[in-house]
Amino acid sequence: MTDRKVQRALLASAARTASTACAQQADSIQQFVRLYLNVTAASGTGGLQPQIRGYDKISGSAVAITTGGAAIQATGLYVYELVSSANAAAGAVKESLARFLPVQWDVNVVHGDGSSYTYSLSCEVAPAG
Repeated sequence: MTDRKVQRALLASAARTASTACAQQADSIQQFVRLYLNVTAASGTGGLQPQIRGYDKISGSAVAITTGGAAIQATGLYVYELVSSANAAAGAVKESLARFLPVQWDVNVVHGDGSSYTYSLSCEVAPAG
């Protein structure tokens, strides 16, 4: 945990055919996140949607707090944000929401079908202010 912006690798580049979640993250100070989904091989069917999930302290259950935007079916670098004030998604930014980052969170990259996609996932987290 830190009071400055930091970058993290969440999922190394690999071919995947099923929904994959990164390890749980814990951030009591960091409040905002920007995800980078780098798709280097795409089947063109099904698509990918990276959903940020928060965890209930009592049950430990995960719940999606973002949709992952429109399904990605092509190669490219795509951006998703939880920020203090959302701007309209444009260019490489596929989803930008005005929400705070949960203390316990992860990202589940949802696959629309069993076709293969090769991708990596990284992020930047930042405190308020």
